[in-house]
Amino acid sequence: MTTAEIREKFLKFFESKGHLRLPSFSVVPEDDPTLLFINAGMTPLKPYFMGKKPVFPGVEGEWYRVTTCQKSVRTGDIENVGRTNRHQTVFEMLGNFSFGDYFKKEAIEWAWEFLTSKEWLGLEPERIYVTIYIDDDEAFEHWTRVGVPPERIHRFGADENFWPQNAPTQGPNGPCGPCSEIYYDRGPEFGSDTWADYYETRESNRFVEIWNLVFPQYNRKDGGVLEPLPKPNIDTGMGLSRVAMVLQGVTDFYETDEFRPLIEKIVELTGVSYEGPRSVAHRVMAEHARAVAFILADGVHFANTGRGYVVRRLLRRAVRFGYLLGLREPFMHRLAAVVAEVMGGVYPELRANLESVQKQMKIEEEQFLRTLESGIKRLDAMLEGLSPGDTLSGREAFTLYDTYGFPLDLTVEIAGERGIRVDTEGFEKALEEQQERARAAAAFSRELFRRSNEALAALAADYGGTPFLGYESLEAQASVKLLLAGEQTIEEAPAGTEVQVVLDRTPFYAEGGGQVGDAGVLEWPGGWARVHTTQKSPEGIFLHLARVEEGTLRAGTVVRALVDPHRRDTERNHTATHLLHAALRAVLGPHAQQRGSYVGPDRLRFDFTQFEPIAPRDLARIERLVNRFIQADFPVSYAYKPLEEARKEGAMALFGEKYGDVVRVVTVEGSLDQVVSKELCGGCHVRRTGEIGSFVIVGEEAVAAGVRRIEALTGEAAVAFVRETLERAQGLSRELGVPLEQLPERVRRLLEELKAREREVEQLRLELARARLGKEGVSLKEAHGLRYLAVRIDGLEAGALRSAADELLEKHRADVVALGSGQNLVIKVGKAALERGLDAGRVMRRLTELAGGRGGGRGAIAQGGGFDLERALGALEEALA
Repeated sequence: MTTAEIREKFLKFFESKGHLRLPSFSVVPEDDPTLLFINAGMTPLKPYFMGKKPVFPGVEGEWYRVTTCQKSVRTGDIENVGRTNRHQTVFEMLGNFSFGDYFKKEAIEWAWEFLTSKEWLGLEPERIYVTIYIDDDEAFEHWTRVGVPPERIHRFGADENFWPQNAPTQGPNGPCGPCSEIYYDRGPEFGSDTWADYYETRESNRFVEIWNLVFPQYNRKDGGVLEPLPKPNIDTGMGLSRVAMVLQGVTDFYETDEFRPLIEKIVELTGVSYEGPRSVAHRVMAEHARAVAFILADGVHFANTGRGYVVRRLLRRAVRFGYLLGLREPFMHRLAAVVAEVMGGVYPELRANLESVQKQMKIEEEQFLRTLESGIKRLDAMLEGLSPGDTLSGREAFTLYDTYGFPLDLTVEIAGERGIRVDTEGFEKALEEQQERARAAAAFSRELFRRSNEALAALAADYGGTPFLGYESLEAQASVKLLLAGEQTIEEAPAGTEVQVVLDRTPFYAEGGGQVGDAGVLEWPGGWARVHTTQKSPEGIFLHLARVEEGTLRAGTVVRALVDPHRRDTERNHTATHLLHAALRAVLGPHAQQRGSYVGPDRLRFDFTQFEPIAPRDLARIERLVNRFIQADFPVSYAYKPLEEARKEGAMALFGEKYGDVVRVVTVEGSLDQVVSKELCGGCHVRRTGEIGSFVIVGEEAVAAGVRRIEALTGEAAVAFVRETLERAQGLSRELGVPLEQLPERVRRLLEELKAREREVEQLRLELARARLGKEGVSLKEAHGLRYLAVRIDGLEAGALRSAADELLEKHRADVVALGSGQNLVIKVGKAALERGLDAGRVMRRLTELAGGRGGGRGAIAQGGGFDLERALGALEEALA
């Protein structure tokens, strides 16, 4: 039975029992900041277990029975994926759910029917075993009534058969209950252990857990009190890949029909056969390719934090294993196509977003491969003075890992090829020391934060956060509530003191949402302080970081708070980021979503999702559209609304930002009742777009895989930039003696002339190489039925090296040519040898095994570097065997 057939049977079965079939939710949780990813089938349905009416978009009425096949992500043990038969990062969880409708009797009877009925899965009843919570006699009664003998039922405590685990004694408070796990005996060919052994060890390759029935029937309260729920629920989870493994009679899920095409593609790409559990690299690449494709298809992008970091870690781990199998070019995007082909019928987003997913994967992989190559060069330098039998210190291996991101396993692999061992214990010690330093620093930071903010917490408890007046005015009268110097609360701050000032109200904006904190001055009779910036504590208290310049500032003093007038420039730049966001989406498409920003009085910076450089023509269109928004002098307004209402109106939220129940919505109204921009934003803005004056883009670059950055200027700064640029261009046109409008053509011609000179130099080098080859002569050799040349000639760049190899191959009618220069090596294979199955990439990989160095390729050409050429060329005959 195929995996697709099992999935469909499950969903149809529970539809026949009155359940609503829902499609899988995204792996990205909606409105749940506590989770990075959906990690179980019930997770998207939590609100309905908590009492929310089970009403679903596009479906009439209320549904208290639901069934799904939910894609889920668990990343707590990534390093175990590929090394065990049960760990996965992305998996499909089949589930049936009851929101206060049916309970244990129906859940157990239907589970038994689905598993054993010939119409459904047809599993052998005598091979089914179950576990229950230690005092769940109700579940025991139902299981024995459907036909499970008591000796095939085990009772375990709350650490095994309760959800959440150990909830009765450890919490958390809230809905909880016992669970019942269903196991299937795959037979003695998968292990000699018995069900009694499992009771002792709780581990088995023979007895596989395939389904967990959870019975949330209590509400836990303080003190471990379990109060029965008036309407208990049902939450079940069946691992689809585990059931497929059982029904298809295979060793593990990597051999099921959904994974086999991925494994076969990896074998095709690498030329390395798959040998089951011993082929860790194949398994890691297959599993992680599937995981990365699923996560990216649901809108996550590679990043250095949060979800983006997890998916980056998955891809890089797969690339590392691909590297160990000889892959030197991006391959993960090819595996994504296989995932989409195999599973896109069930999860259409895999096919709909395939192009975007592949672009992101390829860019990220290319970047990481460059990191690997850079790390290899540094490792080569470290290994230079070592001989076979020596040891590379753990401290040096850790430096490679910590400073350059070079993985330890690759260090061990490459050093091992030269007979050099790596002090892995020293590496672990260095890693532990670094982690200890990080923990100590974090602990110090937490303690410092705690001590220095006790007064802030007390102030917030009494008065709440600082009222902000700066949306309407840059000036206000305010009273000093608190003064902080370092960790200490002080009563007064004389001239020269650096102090944090807390006011009872303020026109100063506190840094946040990409906008810088305001600067300015505080004045009082007999003194003044310069505010460098303004920040906000977690309690919502505004902290004015200031230096007292004259007089003495005391707690209780009434001050005149004046914000630096350059804040108006900040407002121009902040509104311009909203207009830029709208223009990016209009020109590039809806995928261009904000990923960060900087808004100050001097400039603006805007990061957004985009997988390739923006074409100059599109960049000009974006700039032109923003200026049209400015020239139209559209009104800018804001209003406070409930979060849900704002989202229903289409207000855009910053990815990863946390919002309260009530949010500030900033709207730029367009013409003909059209809205140019509507975003959730607490920042400061102009009243009309015309106040921005002008907008000019001064830079566009990549800042991470799949994320690009635009820097821009507005107002007078934009005009000054254009004037300075024009003056530089005019100076260059005078220098070159051409009119300004002819300057691009003149520069283009100069560049062409320079390239022509470079080509001439390269050609001279090639002619010199030909002369030297003719003078010294080359001898054609034969081995293993192949005619080959192994030649060294120094002074050639990569292009000339390849051209010379081509000429040697044709002139001498050889099957293989290996031509080296310096530490570089090129291998070319003739057409006849190619047709007989000889592959240049395999020859290169074999040479690196025999003679060190590194390289890759496939088909007719391979190239590499870092070689001892005499050793490598001498080993060519053996590499051809």
